[in-house]
Amino acid sequence: MTKVQLEKAFTRMGEILRENSVAGEIAVFGGAAVVLGFDFRRATEDVDVMITHGHGQVVKAQEAVGQEMKLPPNWLNEQGTAYLSKQKDFSFFKMYPSEGQFGLRVLTASPGYLLAMRLLSLRPFARDIQDAIELARRLGFRTEEELLDVVKHYYPDEKVLPAKVAQIRSLLRDINASEKS
Repeated sequence: MTKVQLEKAFTRMGEILRENSVAGEIAVFGGAAVVLGFDFRRATEDVDVMITHGHGQVVKAQEAVGQEMKLPPNWLNEQGTAYLSKQKDFSFFKMYPSEGQFGLRVLTASPGYLLAMRLLSLRPFARDIQDAIELARRLGFRTEEELLDVVKHYYPDEKVLPAKVAQIRSLLRDINASEKS
């Protein structure tokens, strides 16, 4: 889904919630938060969320929008919530369909939180690696210590294994090389 498609789906969800006098709220993380917040990623396959208010109504609105827009059944999913930090770091993004009305309130994960999640998982997908590189650059992180510190800040109980440190070092070379190109 592109940013335009995400905005359209969220607007429609907000309209459905408003029609039912419900205020729903979701916290978006993963690729969808990157697509919404930055210009370097154009699309995402699904929308990782934590439904924080109006759960049942948000799920019903999501299902209706999925059918209307012919989206996959799991286009909005909560499966990734198991990977969220105890130190959730979300901030207000936008209200749909408009400010000051019932509808859908959307929060997005902070850039540091997104980077920590990417570094901890560091899946070998080009889009995940590119997300981590771009997020680190935008945050001004250029050293191994800075990258490990952001992981430890959000995941203090997580042991960063030597293999993961090696991946982060490799990524750091790409971060610094990309900066010079």
